[in-house]
Amino acid sequence: MTDQIATTMLLSKEKETDTTDLILKLGGEGIRKCYQCGSCTAICPISEDYMTSFRRSIKYAQLGLEKKLSSDLTPWLCYACGECSNSCPRDANPSEIMMSIRRYLTIKYDWTGISRALYLNSKILLSAILSLSILTGIIIYFLHGPVVMDKVALALFAPIEIVETGGRLIFASLATILLVNIYRMYRMTTSLKIKLPLKTYLKEFLKTLTPNFLTQKLFGYCNDRKYWLIHLLIFYGYLASLILFEVLLIFTHTNDPFLFVSPLSLLGLFSVFAITYGGLEAIRGRVKKSKPIWKDSHPTDWMFIVLLVLICITGIFTGIFRSIGWALPTYVIFSIHLSIVVPFLVLGVPFTKWSHIAYRPLALYFAKLNEIRRSKIEEVLRT
Repeated sequence: MTDQIATTMLLSKEKETDTTDLILKLGGEGIRKCYQCGSCTAICPISEDYMTSFRRSIKYAQLGLEKKLSSDLTPWLCYACGECSNSCPRDANPSEIMMSIRRYLTIKYDWTGISRALYLNSKILLSAILSLSILTGIIIYFLHGPVVMDKVALALFAPIEIVETGGRLIFASLATILLVNIYRMYRMTTSLKIKLPLKTYLKEFLKTLTPNFLTQKLFGYCNDRKYWLIHLLIFYGYLASLILFEVLLIFTHTNDPFLFVSPLSLLGLFSVFAITYGGLEAIRGRVKKSKPIWKDSHPTDWMFIVLLVLICITGIFTGIFRSIGWALPTYVIFSIHLSIVVPFLVLGVPFTKWSHIAYRPLALYFAKLNEIRRSKIEEVLRT
C-alpha cells in the first residue's frame, strides 16, 4: 500500500500541468495526497442514486486532463457536506478538492476572464469590491434628487426612474454574461452532438432542471439536513429580495412608511429573516470551522456571505429610519445599501459563488440530455 501511495503521488507530481497547478491555487492541495481509494465516492449519499464517481474527477485534476475536467459535470453534484473528508484515510479533504474543481470550472466557463482574476488574487477581489462601492457612491452623489429634511422622501432622493434604469441595466448585463457562460458550459459538457426534439429539452427542463433549482434537493441527501435548510433559507430569501426590488420596484420604492401588514412588507420581512439568519449561521460556522462544510473558506466565499448579510442589515435600517421619519439617516443608509448591493451582484452573480446556483441544476439537466443522446446511439447500434 505504501508503494501504491508513493507511485500515485509521484505520478501526480510528474504530470502536474497548468490545469493541476490552477486547481492547487484554488484550494485543491489534497490532490497530492489522494491515492484513488474511492472512499469519497463510496461514502457519498448522492453517488448511489446518480451513479457518479468523484474519484474520477479527482483523477482528472491530478493528471491535469483539461478537456476531461472541463467536460465533467460530476463536481456540480457535490454540496461539500464533508462526509467524504471525514472518512478519507489520507486526509486529502476531497470535499474541498471538489469545491476547488467547481471554482476551476467557473473559470473555464467564464469568457471574460474576470472569474480567474477574482479567484486567484484576493487583492484584486478586495479592490474590485471597493472600486464598485466607491463608484456607486459617486453616482449617487451626483445623480440623487432633492434632499427633503422635514419628512422622509426616499423616492425623491433616489428617483425611481434612475434606480429602476440602473437596476435593469445591471441585471441585463449580468444576465447576458451568465447566459454566455452557460452556453459555454453546455458546449464543453456535450460530447455527443446529436440533435434532440424541442419537446425533449422542454420536458427535461420541467422535470429535471426546475425541481432541482427550486429545491436544491441533492443537498438534502447529506446526513445533516440543517445545512440544506440554511442553504434554502438564503436562496429563497434572496429570490424574494430579487422579486421585490427588481420586478416589483415600482411598488416597493416609495415614500410610505414600512407597513408590516402589507403582503409586500411581509415578503420583505421573510427575505430579511431568511438571509440574516442563514448568513449569520454560515459566518459563525466559518469562523468556528465547526463542520467540514465550513472548514475551508475561500475569499470569494467570505465576500459572498458577508456582503449578503450587510445588504440585509442596511436594508433593515433603511426600513426602520423610513418608518420613524428620520430623513437624513434614511438617505445615508440607503446610499450605503446600494453601494453594497452593486459589488455583490456584479462580482457574485456571473463570476463567483452565486453563479453556482445556476450551474448546479444545469449540470443535472445537461447530464440528463447526454444520457438521452447515449440511449439513442445504443438504440441505433442495436438495430
